Amino acid sequence: MTALLTSLGEVATEVIDYVGTICTTIVGQPLLLLTVGFLFIGGCIGIFGRLLSRG
Repeated sequence: MTALLTSLGEVATEVIDYVGTICTTIVGQPLLLLTVGFLFIGGCIGIFGRLLSRG
Protein backbone atom coordinates (compact mmCIF):
# COMPACT_ATOMS: atom_id res chain seq x y z
CA MET A 1 0.00 0.00 0.00
CA THR A 2 2.87 2.36 0.78
CA ALA A 3 4.44 1.75 -2.62
CA LEU A 4 1.12 2.49 -4.34
CA LEU A 5 0.68 5.77 -2.48
CA THR A 6 4.26 6.76 -3.23
CA SER A 7 3.74 6.06 -6.93
CA LEU A 8 0.49 8.05 -6.98
CA GLY A 9 2.25 10.96 -5.28
CA GLU A 10 5.00 10.93 -7.90
CA VAL A 11 2.44 10.87 -10.71
CA ALA A 12 0.49 13.75 -9.16
CA THR A 13 3.69 15.78 -8.81
CA GLU A 14 4.61 15.21 -12.46
CA VAL A 15 1.10 16.16 -13.61
CA ILE A 16 1.21 19.40 -11.61
CA ASP A 17 4.64 20.22 -13.08
CA TYR A 18 3.34 19.52 -16.59
CA VAL A 19 0.27 21.74 -16.06
CA GLY A 20 2.56 24.50 -14.81
CA THR A 21 4.68 24.22 -17.94
CA ILE A 22 1.58 24.41 -20.14
CA CYS A 23 0.28 27.47 -18.26
CA THR A 24 3.65 29.20 -18.58
CA THR A 25 3.68 28.53 -22.32
CA ILE A 26 0.12 29.84 -22.76
CA VAL A 27 0.82 33.01 -20.78
CA GLY A 28 4.04 33.58 -22.71
CA GLN A 29 2.33 33.54 -26.11
CA PRO A 30 -0.24 36.33 -26.67
CA LEU A 31 -2.09 34.46 -29.41
CA LEU A 32 -2.51 31.38 -27.22
CA LEU A 33 -3.60 33.54 -24.29
CA LEU A 34 -6.21 35.28 -26.44
CA THR A 35 -7.52 31.96 -27.77
CA VAL A 36 -7.74 30.37 -24.34
CA GLY A 37 -9.45 33.51 -23.03
CA PHE A 38 -12.12 33.35 -25.75
CA LEU A 39 -12.69 29.65 -25.14
CA PHE A 40 -13.01 30.20 -21.39
CA ILE A 41 -15.44 33.11 -21.78
CA GLY A 42 -17.49 31.12 -24.31
CA GLY A 43 -17.67 28.18 -21.94
CA CYS A 44 -18.82 30.40 -19.11
CA ILE A 45 -21.51 31.96 -21.28
CA GLY A 46 -22.66 28.50 -22.42
CA ILE A 47 -22.89 27.13 -18.88
CA PHE A 48 -24.68 30.26 -17.65
CA GLY A 49 -27.14 30.04 -20.58
CA ARG A 50 -27.93 26.42 -19.77
CA LEU A 51 -28.51 27.28 -16.12
CA LEU A 52 -30.93 30.05 -17.10
CA SER A 53 -32.84 27.86 -19.54
CA ARG A 54 -33.38 25.09 -16.98
CA GLY A 55 -35.34 27.37 -14.64
